[in-house]
Amino acid sequence: MTAEIHSWTDYVFNTYTLIGWLLIVIIGVVLGFKHKITIFRDYNDLGLIFLIALSPIVLSQLFSLIGGDQKKAGAVFLIVVEAVLFSWVVVRTYQDNQNILGMIVALITKLSLSVLFIINFLNFVSPTGKTASERAKSRRSALAILLIVAPLTFALVKNKEGIFNPQRALGRRRLGV
Repeated sequence: MTAEIHSWTDYVFNTYTLIGWLLIVIIGVVLGFKHKITIFRDYNDLGLIFLIALSPIVLSQLFSLIGGDQKKAGAVFLIVVEAVLFSWVVVRTYQDNQNILGMIVALITKLSLSVLFIINFLNFVSPTGKTASERAKSRRSALAILLIVAPLTFALVKNKEGIFNPQRALGRRRLGV
């Protein structure tokens, strides 16, 4: 008998792991709606979570323009920025929930929702595909997911205040909402 060699992705992205992750997110959303845990403290917390999801994309694009030894320094800088942001989010999430289990569920839920939102927003703005029909299909699926994730994410914000408050930002321009 020969033993098959599996990569780490076979273990991480198997069906049971994805089902477990999905269950944790669903539990987090339900507990967030019931106000048993705090997913997003306020709009500033939501902006911080989006920054964690966006900063690798932005910084990697910025450092791809730089050549040579600066790429290694850029990678180290990216890791440091992500570590600081993630630590800040972990501390804030623990302060909001005062419970390790609640903090873990809230953290997984908020990171998952932000990554889903960012990936689908970018896919909506700049869809992938070689043909126009493939890009249209990609844009439609991204929009469908955004129509579910965006209201869900905004509904999980506990205090409707902060500098990233969409009502405040749109109200200044007299666009209403």
